Amino acid sequence: MKSMARPLRNLYPKTLHIRRRHRTWMGAMVCASLAWGVWWLALALSHWMPEWLPSLRVLGVLSSLPALVGLVLAIVTIRARDIWIALASIPITANGAVLALPWLFERELAMLFSAAT
Repeated sequence: MKSMARPLRNLYPKTLHIRRRHRTWMGAMVCASLAWGVWWLALALSHWMPEWLPSLRVLGVLSSLPALVGLVLAIVTIRARDIWIALASIPITANGAVLALPWLFERELAMLFSAAT
């Protein structure tokens, strides 16, 4: 750190400031992790405790709630700079994939989870 005049030392920030966009991006990623966790938990339940497995509709709703919140947070994160567009594409893709999963792979998921019961 460069030396500075004594009167300015008190004005220099001593702690790190976490920016709002970074917190929003992290919130979007946490929501994506929660939504994917619903599907991974369902997969584990289908293997070890198939009697506890909820229906695909319930799984879709439970995973869609945090994914929708995460998608909104990810879209709000976008700024005009190229790096933020690239960074925002990660939670947008993660949350969008969770939202699309029940519709894109409905037949495969039904076969997987019906074979477990």
